[in-house]
Amino acid sequence: MTVAAALPITAFTVTRWSDRALSDEARILHELITAASEFAQSVAVGEPKRAAQEALAAAYAGAQVEDWDGAGSARVEPSTYAHADQFLRLLPSSTSVPDITVDSDGEIVFEWDFGRRRVFSVSVGRDGTLTFAGLFGHTKVHGTEHLREALPAVISDCLQRLSASPSP
Repeated sequence: MTVAAALPITAFTVTRWSDRALSDEARILHELITAASEFAQSVAVGEPKRAAQEALAAAYAGAQVEDWDGAGSARVEPSTYAHADQFLRLLPSSTSVPDITVDSDGEIVFEWDFGRRRVFSVSVGRDGTLTFAGLFGHTKVHGTEHLREALPAVISDCLQRLSASPSP
Protein backbone atom coordinates (compact mmCIF):
# COMPACT_ATOMS: atom_id res chain seq x y z
CA MET A 1 0.00 0.00 0.00
CA THR A 2 1.32 3.42 -0.89
CA VAL A 3 1.29 6.45 1.37
CA ALA A 4 -1.23 8.05 -0.99
CA ALA A 5 -3.56 5.08 -0.56
CA ALA A 6 -3.14 5.18 3.21
CA LEU A 7 -4.00 8.90 3.39
CA PRO A 8 -6.56 9.52 0.68
CA ILE A 9 -7.47 13.14 0.11
CA THR A 10 -10.60 13.47 -2.01
CA ALA A 11 -11.43 17.15 -1.68
CA PHE A 12 -10.12 17.93 -5.17
CA THR A 13 -10.75 16.28 -8.47
CA VAL A 14 -7.90 15.38 -10.77
CA THR A 15 -7.99 17.07 -14.15
CA ARG A 16 -6.45 14.65 -16.59
CA TRP A 17 -4.50 15.91 -19.56
CA SER A 18 -4.31 14.18 -22.88
CA ASP A 19 -1.91 11.24 -22.95
CA ARG A 20 -0.53 10.56 -26.41
CA ALA A 21 1.57 7.55 -25.41
CA LEU A 22 0.70 4.19 -26.94
CA SER A 23 3.14 1.56 -25.67
CA ASP A 24 2.82 -0.61 -22.56
CA GLU A 25 5.98 1.01 -21.18
CA ALA A 26 4.45 4.46 -21.60
CA ARG A 27 1.27 3.31 -19.83
CA ILE A 28 3.33 1.95 -16.91
CA LEU A 29 5.34 5.16 -16.72
CA HIS A 30 2.11 7.19 -16.73
CA GLU A 31 0.77 5.08 -13.84
CA LEU A 32 3.99 5.61 -11.85
CA ILE A 33 3.86 9.36 -12.41
CA THR A 34 0.20 9.44 -11.39
CA ALA A 35 0.99 7.51 -8.20
CA ALA A 36 3.81 9.93 -7.39
CA SER A 37 1.54 12.93 -7.91
CA GLU A 38 -1.05 11.39 -5.58
CA PHE A 39 1.64 11.25 -2.89
CA ALA A 40 1.78 15.05 -3.10
CA GLN A 41 -1.83 15.04 -1.92
CA SER A 42 -0.87 13.54 1.46
CA VAL A 43 -1.51 15.78 4.46
CA ALA A 44 2.14 16.63 5.17
CA VAL A 45 3.42 17.04 1.63
CA GLY A 46 0.38 18.45 -0.12
CA GLU A 47 -0.84 21.29 2.11
CA PRO A 48 0.74 24.14 0.09
CA LYS A 49 -0.60 22.72 -3.18
CA ARG A 50 -4.01 22.21 -1.61
CA ALA A 51 -4.05 25.89 -0.61
CA ALA A 52 -3.10 26.85 -4.17
CA GLN A 53 -5.80 24.56 -5.60
CA GLU A 54 -8.36 26.25 -3.36
CA ALA A 55 -7.16 29.69 -4.54
CA LEU A 56 -7.40 28.54 -8.16
CA ALA A 57 -10.93 27.21 -7.66
CA ALA A 58 -11.97 30.47 -5.96
CA ALA A 59 -10.49 32.59 -8.76
CA TYR A 60 -12.30 30.47 -11.35
CA ALA A 61 -15.60 30.58 -9.48
CA GLY A 62 -15.41 34.36 -9.23
CA ALA A 63 -14.95 34.84 -12.97
CA GLN A 64 -17.60 32.57 -14.49
CA VAL A 65 -19.53 35.27 -16.34
CA GLU A 66 -18.61 38.00 -18.78
CA ASP A 67 -17.91 41.34 -17.09
CA TRP A 68 -17.30 39.56 -13.76
CA ASP A 69 -15.44 42.60 -12.42
CA GLY A 70 -17.79 45.28 -13.76
CA ALA A 71 -15.05 46.56 -16.08
CA GLY A 72 -15.80 44.46 -19.14
CA SER A 73 -13.53 41.53 -18.32
CA ALA A 74 -13.81 38.22 -20.16
CA ARG A 75 -14.98 35.17 -18.27
CA VAL A 76 -12.63 32.27 -17.58
CA GLU A 77 -13.25 29.43 -20.01
CA PRO A 78 -13.40 25.87 -18.60
CA SER A 79 -10.39 24.97 -20.78
CA THR A 80 -8.40 27.81 -19.17
CA TYR A 81 -9.20 26.41 -15.74
CA ALA A 82 -8.24 22.88 -16.84
CA HIS A 83 -4.88 24.07 -18.17
CA ALA A 84 -4.27 26.18 -15.05
CA ASP A 85 -5.05 23.16 -12.87
CA GLN A 86 -2.61 21.05 -14.90
CA PHE A 87 0.05 23.78 -14.61
CA LEU A 88 -0.44 23.89 -10.84
CA ARG A 89 -0.14 20.11 -10.58
CA LEU A 90 3.10 20.18 -12.57
CA LEU A 91 4.77 22.67 -10.22
CA PRO A 92 7.49 21.06 -8.09
CA SER A 93 6.51 20.54 -4.46
CA SER A 94 9.43 22.79 -3.47
CA THR A 95 7.82 25.76 -5.26
CA SER A 96 6.23 28.30 -2.94
CA VAL A 97 2.51 28.95 -3.26
CA PRO A 98 1.84 31.62 -5.88
CA ASP A 99 -0.82 34.32 -5.80
CA ILE A 100 -3.52 33.20 -8.24
CA THR A 101 -5.73 35.74 -9.95
CA VAL A 102 -7.77 36.20 -13.10
CA ASP A 103 -6.69 38.75 -15.69
CA SER A 104 -9.20 40.91 -17.55
CA ASP A 105 -8.67 38.82 -20.71
CA GLY A 106 -9.94 35.69 -18.92
CA GLU A 107 -6.51 34.13 -18.41
CA ILE A 108 -5.44 32.76 -15.02
CA VAL A 109 -2.28 34.30 -13.60
CA PHE A 110 0.18 32.68 -11.20
CA GLU A 111 2.50 35.18 -9.54
CA TRP A 112 5.44 34.81 -7.19
CA ASP A 113 6.58 38.11 -5.64
CA PHE A 114 9.55 37.99 -3.30
CA GLY A 115 10.03 41.74 -3.16
CA ARG A 116 12.16 44.13 -5.09
CA ARG A 117 13.59 42.60 -8.28
CA ARG A 118 12.44 39.05 -7.43
CA VAL A 119 9.17 38.45 -9.26
CA PHE A 120 7.88 35.90 -11.73
CA SER A 121 4.45 35.44 -13.30
CA VAL A 122 2.84 32.95 -15.65
CA SER A 123 -0.45 33.60 -17.43
CA VAL A 124 -2.36 30.50 -18.57
CA GLY A 125 -4.54 30.81 -21.68
CA ARG A 126 -7.54 28.81 -22.82
CA ASP A 127 -5.45 26.80 -25.30
CA GLY A 128 -2.66 26.01 -22.84
CA THR A 129 -0.43 28.91 -23.86
CA LEU A 130 1.84 29.99 -21.01
CA THR A 131 2.97 33.61 -21.20
CA PHE A 132 5.65 34.37 -18.61
CA ALA A 133 7.79 37.24 -17.37
CA GLY A 134 10.27 37.54 -14.56
CA LEU A 135 12.75 39.84 -12.94
CA PHE A 136 15.71 38.29 -11.13
CA GLY A 137 17.97 41.05 -9.87
CA HIS A 138 18.89 43.00 -13.00
CA THR A 139 17.98 40.16 -15.39
CA LYS A 140 14.64 40.19 -17.19
CA VAL A 141 13.09 37.15 -18.86
CA HIS A 142 9.87 36.75 -20.81
CA GLY A 143 8.38 34.47 -23.38
CA THR A 144 5.65 32.10 -24.42
CA GLU A 145 5.51 28.31 -24.13
CA HIS A 146 2.78 25.74 -24.64
CA LEU A 147 1.69 23.49 -21.79
CA ARG A 148 2.14 19.80 -22.48
CA GLU A 149 2.68 16.78 -20.21
CA ALA A 150 5.59 18.40 -18.34
CA LEU A 151 6.43 21.86 -17.05
CA PRO A 152 8.38 23.71 -19.77
CA ALA A 153 12.08 23.78 -18.90
CA VAL A 154 12.37 27.57 -19.17
CA ILE A 155 9.59 28.04 -16.60
CA SER A 156 11.10 25.42 -14.30
CA ASP A 157 14.46 27.20 -14.58
CA CYS A 158 12.84 30.54 -13.74
CA LEU A 159 11.16 29.08 -10.65
CA GLN A 160 14.48 27.63 -9.48
CA ARG A 161 16.17 30.93 -10.16
CA LEU A 162 13.52 32.80 -8.17
CA SER A 163 13.97 30.59 -5.13
CA ALA A 164 17.77 30.84 -5.41
CA SER A 165 17.85 34.64 -5.79
CA PRO A 166 19.38 36.45 -2.82
CA SER A 167 17.24 38.79 -0.80
CA PRO A 168 17.71 42.48 -1.69
